[in-house]
Amino acid sequence: MFAALYSVTAPVETLVRVAQSFSPRVEVSGRLVMCDLHGVERLFGGPHDVADHMRRALVDAGAVRLALAPTHTAASLLALGRPGVTVAATPTEARVALEPVPVATLAAWESGGYEAPATTPAGDVPSGWRHPRDTHQGPLTRRHMRGRVQTGTGSRRAIDAARQDAQRALDVLRRWGIRTLAQLAALAADELAARLGTLGPRWQHAARGDDLAPLVPLVDDEPFDASLELEWPVEGLEPLSFVLGRVLEPLAERLERADRGAAVLTTELHLTTRDLHTRTLQLPAPMRDAKTLRTLILLDLESHPPAAAIDRVVVRVEPTPGRIVQWSLIERAQPSPEQVSTLLARLGALMGESHVGSPALVDSWRPGAFAMRAFSAGHEHVQHDEVPPSEGASTPCSVAFRRFRLPVPARVTVKDGRPVRLMPDRRGISGGEILTSAGPWRTSGHWWDQPAGESPAAASRQAAWDRDEWDVLLADGVACRVFLERDVGQWFVEGTFD
Repeated sequence: MFAALYSVTAPVETLVRVAQSFSPRVEVSGRLVMCDLHGVERLFGGPHDVADHMRRALVDAGAVRLALAPTHTAASLLALGRPGVTVAATPTEARVALEPVPVATLAAWESGGYEAPATTPAGDVPSGWRHPRDTHQGPLTRRHMRGRVQTGTGSRRAIDAARQDAQRALDVLRRWGIRTLAQLAALAADELAARLGTLGPRWQHAARGDDLAPLVPLVDDEPFDASLELEWPVEGLEPLSFVLGRVLEPLAERLERADRGAAVLTTELHLTTRDLHTRTLQLPAPMRDAKTLRTLILLDLESHPPAAAIDRVVVRVEPTPGRIVQWSLIERAQPSPEQVSTLLARLGALMGESHVGSPALVDSWRPGAFAMRAFSAGHEHVQHDEVPPSEGASTPCSVAFRRFRLPVPARVTVKDGRPVRLMPDRRGISGGEILTSAGPWRTSGHWWDQPAGESPAAASRQAAWDRDEWDVLLADGVACRVFLERDVGQWFVEGTFD
């Protein structure tokens, strides 16, 4: 559910303040204020109850139009085209409420609500409709002329051209006898696009109440940064930790007051050599705990220390909305992102950043090939198409293959081209007579990348491979996979099957 507030007389700041008291997701487009009300029914009740609370909050703002609808486009058009309070709780109610709205409302919707056609005849262009840059009423739209021109970046010529396009489209629709949004929504989309261009289908989708773009919430312009000038330069991480504590604690308090978390953390160290040592951390989840942020910065600087003493410290934060976590009572609790990030930072400082993360498969036929990616504590749910087994059919079972990180050398007796006996060179791994064998499966690759003059054995130890694989069943019931490195004639045990 979305709400739209519009007023010609009330300050936009008042409408924004009221909207933010109901939802943190608020978008401002000229004199039109929209907010996302998903979830507020737990506090205020149904759509009609929410509308009643918002109407009482707007009593001191004067004549304000209020509309609630399932989409923010429908709510905006209803607020511009219908006076008072309008509540359309379902998509069907929204379509019915939009049918009698004048089609000229779309022009005001494009301009962010300036000079809305409330008292003009149905379908006519408002006589006093002017561009917001001509009227200078209130703040300019943040997303002016939706989908066409961005305020502050488009030239005046482009803005005037967009205005003329809207005026020309309204003139065409008036000659066709189109007066309401219902009549516009009933037109053929292809013929409308052929006559009005891209503006026609966009207006038609808006007339049906469809959202053309997601709601773009306001972002605080207040920069989240802090700095500290040092009387004496510091060297080493231990004295720097105290300096970072003094810088991060007030910054964390500001983030908490604004209900924000740090998504990107940038540390700038001004050195005595007049050089600038900058480090940037991409955090996996929004954080605002000062101790955790300090630990992450120190662990990163431990791997990338500055080259000289430090005389000024600057910390900048790119904020993001705060994280809301609701654990389930029937699932195992996961570690907090702060704990996971600190652990990964410690492991990265100890082992190297390229050796820490989660293994991921790569697009290669090389056996055991994988790559390291950033670790995430979240669970990825993969849906599989499951076909219920028919009556009398057995449920398929899965087989797990446990691969040794380093293949185990082995001695294999071959008879008539097939392995008949396995003797691994490591204790704890089964061996003996081979009852059944399947293979060989010959694979090879990257031999074309072998440098000129290098022996095949050296290439096989790097990227190229040439091997014959066998799946064998031993006399003690253990199934394993063995392979022969053809270039050196050596057998290995790659892993066992469960």
